[in-house]
Amino acid sequence: MQVGSASGYTLINSYDHKKNAEDAISKIGSGKNKLLDDASLALIANAIGSEIRGLTQGVKNANDAIGMLQIADGVLSGLSQGADDLNVLALKASGPAVGVREQRIIQNEANGIAESLQHSIDNASFNGQSIFGRDLEFNLGSSSVSTSLASFDVNSFDIHSQEGIAEFVKSIEAAQIEVGSTTNKLVSSTNSILTTITNLSASKSQMSDADIAEQFLNFNQESTQLQASLIAQAHTSELSASRVAMLLG
Repeated sequence: MQVGSASGYTLINSYDHKKNAEDAISKIGSGKNKLLDDASLALIANAIGSEIRGLTQGVKNANDAIGMLQIADGVLSGLSQGADDLNVLALKASGPAVGVREQRIIQNEANGIAESLQHSIDNASFNGQSIFGRDLEFNLGSSSVSTSLASFDVNSFDIHSQEGIAEFVKSIEAAQIEVGSTTNKLVSSTNSILTTITNLSASKSQMSDADIAEQFLNFNQESTQLQASLIAQAHTSELSASRVAMLLG
C-alpha cells in the first residue's frame, strides 16, 4: 500500500516514539546506558570499575589495620594501668615501717601484676598474628601506612626499682603515641580514598548508569506521543490494524 507523505511522516514518527520508549524501558530495567555500546567507553568504564574495586579493598585493609591498632591501644591502656599499680607497690615497699613479711607480700602482688601484663602482651593478636614486636605495613591500594610496635617484657620487674618502672611507663607512652599517629594516618588515607571512590563512581555512572527517574519521564513522554500518533493515523484510516497492533505490542 502506498502511503501518502503526511501519513508516512506520522508513521515514521510512530516507529521513532516506539523505539525511544523501548530504549527508555530497557535502561530502566538494566540500569545501563546505551552509550556503552561504544567499545571504547565500555573499556573506560570497566577500567574505572576495576580501580574502584581495588580502592574498596584498600579501605577494607585500612579498617582491618585500625581494628588491629584498637586492640593494641586497649592492651597499652591495660599496661599503663598496671604500671601505675606497680609504681604504687614500689612506693609502698620503700616505706621505712615495712618489714620482711610485708615486703614478700608486696613482691608477690607485684609478680602477679607483671605476670598478668605479660600475658596480655603475649596474647595480643589480630587474625592470628602477634601485634607487638613487629614492623607492620598496611597496603591501602593507592598508598601504604607503616608502623613499628615495640615488644615489652615485664617479667623482670624489681619492685624496689622505681627507675625501671618509670622506663616502662615511658615505653608504653611512646607506643601509645605511635598507635595514635598511625591510626590518624589510616583514617586520613581512608577519607581520601573514599573521596576518590565517590568521584570515580560518579564518572562511571555518567557513562554506564541510566538516570532511572529521567528514563521513566522519557518512557511516559514517548508512550504518550506514540499513542497520539496512532490515534491520528487511525482517524485517517491510513494505518492498518496490524501495524497499530505491532506498534502497541
